[in-house]
Amino acid sequence: MFVCKNCNNKEKRYIGYLHHQPYCRKCILLKSQEITKENYSNQPLIKAQIDYPLTATQQKAAKEIYFFVSHQQSVLVHAVCGAGKTELVYPSIEYFLNQGKIIGFTIPRKDVVIEIYHRLKKDYPSVDIAAVYGGHTQKLSGQIIVLTTYQLYRYHQYFDLLILDEADAFPYYSEYFLKRSCKNSIIYLSATFNQKFLRKIPNHVEVNRRFHNYDLPIPTIQKVFFFNKVKKLKECLHQFYLKKQRVFVFVPTIEIGNHLAKVLHLSFVASNTANKYRVIQEFKENKRKIIVTTTILERGITIDDVQVIVYEAQHPLFDLKTLIQISGRVGRKKAHPTGKIIFLCSKKTQAIQECIHQLKLKNNTTV
Repeated sequence: MFVCKNCNNKEKRYIGYLHHQPYCRKCILLKSQEITKENYSNQPLIKAQIDYPLTATQQKAAKEIYFFVSHQQSVLVHAVCGAGKTELVYPSIEYFLNQGKIIGFTIPRKDVVIEIYHRLKKDYPSVDIAAVYGGHTQKLSGQIIVLTTYQLYRYHQYFDLLILDEADAFPYYSEYFLKRSCKNSIIYLSATFNQKFLRKIPNHVEVNRRFHNYDLPIPTIQKVFFFNKVKKLKECLHQFYLKKQRVFVFVPTIEIGNHLAKVLHLSFVASNTANKYRVIQEFKENKRKIIVTTTILERGITIDDVQVIVYEAQHPLFDLKTLIQISGRVGRKKAHPTGKIIFLCSKKTQAIQECIHQLKLKNNTTV
């Protein structure tokens, strides 16, 4: 039994440290009660200021999501990469905004929080929106709060609607704070829910087409062996270089990434890369053509006309979910809705075969 020195509460265990002292859940509850709520009633009608219509598929899905949350029910949205998941929740967001309610939009990664924050600020310029993540906690209140999943500990019964993007990447140990932070409905968004997650949430909305209505690009397999895998990678990169296309080279480990970056004189991005945000931004601005990266960039990044190579795709770290997310980086923009995905591997693993099978299945489904 743990006795918290901050509040004398008894718990089975502590959950973190504050000022070199362990603290308990009650400490977080007391801390979260300090965040005040503004009064957002009696404001003009709020509508997203977007200059493009939703597709018929998006409209149908958005109505289904709206139905569940307007009846105070949670819903799981299983949408392929590039389906336009953010737009799917706009009608639900507006339903709560126009009642003066508080909305949380939570995402595991800080850089995606920043991206979504700027997008919502652009689409809802009159709405009070805050971005909350590590090192950026000066403003904690707003009508829409975009935050990393870790920061949910600050909010107790605060949100009338909570949207969890990349829900299958959400740390399980923080599920307590997820449900504790929201009073009513939760919208779970992802392209790669497993069966366990699907069984957990009874209400489902499925979207199997991208917003531009092109098929999902299907990976091609190129078998390589130990002695020629770097040579084969160079050949693939040269093809893309001639077409002046940008390329993600996904690697399973930091060690492999460092080795490739050194041999090929390329930039490498991993969780421990000091300048990773600058490198990624330069890649977005087309100042860099090739990035070697771990799975840190498998989600939440959209680059126009980008191609993908998965190096050593047979590696156990490249599971089904990861391969689908990586494949989802290609063909996301309407200007370039297609592209190449190459799996360089010594053998076809079950994950590789199942990834290709599932992507083809989605292309043959009209929902």
